[in-house]
Parts: sequence; structure tokens; C-alpha cells
Amino acid sequence: MVGARLFEPGVGRQRVDRYELVGEIASGGMATVYLARLGGVGGFQRFVAMKRLHPHLQSEKEFVEMFLDEARLSAGIHHPNVVAILEVGASPVGYYLVMEYVEGDTLARLLARSASKGQRIPTPIALRMVLDTLAGLHAAHELKDDQGTLVNLVHRDVSPQNVLVGVDGIARITDFGVARASSRLTSTRVGQLKGKLAYMAPEQAQGDPIDRRADIFSAGVLIWETLASKRLFKADNEAATLQRVMSEPIPALTRVAPHISKELASVVHRGLHRDPTQRFQTAAQFADAIEAAAGGRDGVADPRDLAAFVKATLGTEIEQQREAVRAWIARSEPSQVGVLSPPLAPSSVSVAAMSIPEGSLSSMSNGALMGGAAPRRTRATLGLVAVLVAAVAGGGGYLLARSPHESPAPIVVMPPPTPPAPAPAAAPPAVDTAATPITTPDALPSAAPALTLTAPAIAPRAPVRSGGSHAPRKKKGEDLDVRNPYR
Repeated sequence: MVGARLFEPGVGRQRVDRYELVGEIASGGMATVYLARLGGVGGFQRFVAMKRLHPHLQSEKEFVEMFLDEARLSAGIHHPNVVAILEVGASPVGYYLVMEYVEGDTLARLLARSASKGQRIPTPIALRMVLDTLAGLHAAHELKDDQGTLVNLVHRDVSPQNVLVGVDGIARITDFGVARASSRLTSTRVGQLKGKLAYMAPEQAQGDPIDRRADIFSAGVLIWETLASKRLFKADNEAATLQRVMSEPIPALTRVAPHISKELASVVHRGLHRDPTQRFQTAAQFADAIEAAAGGRDGVADPRDLAAFVKATLGTEIEQQREAVRAWIARSEPSQVGVLSPPLAPSSVSVAAMSIPEGSLSSMSNGALMGGAAPRRTRATLGLVAVLVAAVAGGGGYLLARSPHESPAPIVVMPPPTPPAPAPAAAPPAVDTAATPITTPDALPSAAPALTLTAPAIAPRAPVRSGGSHAPRKKKGEDLDVRNPYR
């Protein structure tokens, strides 16, 4: 809706359950309506209107039940000329209902804008809007319960303020907050009036029982004012307004709006009859009579014409509103990272396990980093394998000069001495060389210098059994296979 006051993104983002509040559209005595955004995966987003009960009314049972009544009744009405209710919920900040967001403005503001320019809304456009309103009103009156019985719904607040006209060329009736129905949780107390006095039927104003024909009268007032571009009953105070509703003669529409045909004016005046039995009995009858009377001189616009009128009247403001919302999203998007993105599946490999000590990248091949090489062996493991092979192969010796309780000491591996006379040696035990390539003593030169390796302190290991296929026990984290995320 045009004129939403957007929140400042820098002061903190406001959320109600899965909806993010973007700005405030309007506020009344019972609730505030917000522009809200629902985000999803893949950049999905949808703008909705959220109506939230005022915080100071959250503990008032009567207001809570009225609020829930509105949501329940409205959700049962499925019609293109009724603002759809998408969801109702309760959060730590209170009760709320989510409605379809209509990009456009109310009929009341369209009338006020035209009057400020000294213009009237073209008759075909006005008739399109009032016919849409009557169609939505009739759908509400025909609402049935789960047993197929009419709930006898009466809107009780049919007025230009509760008709939304969208850029899609459709007018929709909204706000069933004070609607009466046999299935409501609450009932109006005797002597209490619900609705706007200037659009109230006489029987409703004096507290008599009402039915859908009270809405027919209210719709008649709305149609009269839309065609005449003038208020019908509104006075300086409520007492004078009530007096006009109850007893003052209703001005002839042709006198106030000479461009209206007598046939159409007669139909409108029948809808304004103070005797409910003399009015149209349903909103559908009222709409059919208007269409029949307007078929000649007046004419009825189609939705495309209405859409063009709304864009011509509100196009600049609507585009400014869109640009403001886009800018708001752009400013708030940095803090949106991780909020609208799908959560990543948790991995059993922790960040600590995946960290690589500084300086060890040079000892890892590119294949190991990409998961294409065998698991990395530590220097201590390579040294021990070399020592074992040297000892078995030919009388080599090794010196392991350290204690489990002492600080690490260098391991000195001497090349095997040249035997005085070659003698057949026993076959060495099988050693698994597929995982880690090693250099056998036969490949070492006879006069090779001593090789000194520095190994970190390791816990005593169980001896490797000859001919076994089990590798030595590794220290935790020593042989992490980064290729397997489920390790």
C-alpha cells in the first residue's frame, strides 16, 4: 500500500516468527498493520501485510477473541474481491494475522486525491470498483460453516476506507474486525455500536437486530459518495451525523452529479432505502441492477481500465515506494547473510580437526590437499619403518636414544656395514608398501653418511608382529583423511 513508513535497517531488524517487518502501513484503535517480508531459499521473497494486535490489548480477552474471530471468518472467504487471510498466529510479541498485500491504495484515498484536484473519478471506473466491492461483500454474506449452514455474517463496517484498489485492476473488501456472525466467539454488548457512523444503516445505528441488508445500505452510501465525489451523511460531530442518517432526506444523485443517468441514480437510491424490506435483499441483486442500469449511458470499465487509472493516479508514489523498499533491502542485506540461506548440513569433521599447523603445508602434496593421495604419514612413522626394514634386511643396527619420560632426542640411523662374506639371508617378513613408499637398504650406498631425524615425543607403542597386516596405532588426529566428511 502506498505510504508505508519503512523502518530504519540500522536500528535492528524486527521479526515476528518467520516474517521480517519492513514498515508500518497503518494503525488503528485495536491493531497495527505492517508491511512484512517472507524469505526463502534461492532468493525467494514475498511481501505480505501483517495485522498485529496492540500490546496493551494482548491480555484483554474480549479484544483477543475479536481478533481471532476476524481471522477465522476472513480465512473462510475465498473470493478474488476479498483480501485473503494467509495465516494467523501467536508469538512472544502477541497475536497476529497475515494478509495478502495489495499494492495500491484505499478507495477513500483515491476519492480524497480526486477531490483535492477538483476532479471526479470517471463513472465507468467508479462503477468497476463498486461492483467488485459488492461481489466480495456477497461472497462474505454467503459464508457457511463446516455443516453447510450460513453463518449470517454482517461486515458492519463497509466504507471506502475498507476497500483496497490494486494496481492489478481489482478492488477488494477487507477488515472484518467488527463483523457479526452466529459463530463468533464474542458478541456486541447492548447499546454498543460497531462501525463508522456516517456509513451505518439506521437499524444498526439505533441498536436493532441487523442482517446483511445493513451492509447493503452501507454499500449504497459508498456508491453514492463515489459517484458524487461528495460526503452524504458526514457532519461536524457525531450527533449531527446520526441525525442525518436517521431522518434527513437523501439528496437526489442526479442533482449532485448530473452526469449520472436517472436509471443508475434510481438503483442507488433503492439501496439507500431506510426500510430494510424495500432495499435490495442481497449484494448480488444490487450489483446486477447497477450493471443493467449502466449498460447504456454510463458504462462499466474492465479491470485493465481500472489498473491503468490506478497507475496514472498513483504511479509515481507506487514507484517511489518500490524504490524505497528495494533500497531498504539493499541496506539490510549484509545482515541477511545466513538468515535466508539454507542451513548447511553439520559435518562430523570439526574446525579444529580440519586446521593445519603452520609450516606443514610444504610437506603435503597438492594431491593430498585435494583428496587424491594416500593419508599422510608423520616423520616418526617413516623413521621407524626404515629402522625395522634395515634391521631385518642385513644385520643393520639402529640406535634409539630416548626414554618415554625424557625430551625428544634425535634418532640416528647408520648405514649397514659391508659383510665380510655374502651369506644367504632369511626372507624378510611381508611389509605393506602400498600406502607409503619406502627405500630398502639395498638401494643405499655402502658409504652413505648417517641420516639424522628429529621425531616428536610419542607414547610407547605395541610391538609390530612379524607378518601382520596391521599398521602401527596412530595418535588421534595424526592421520586424518580430509576426503571423508563423515569420518
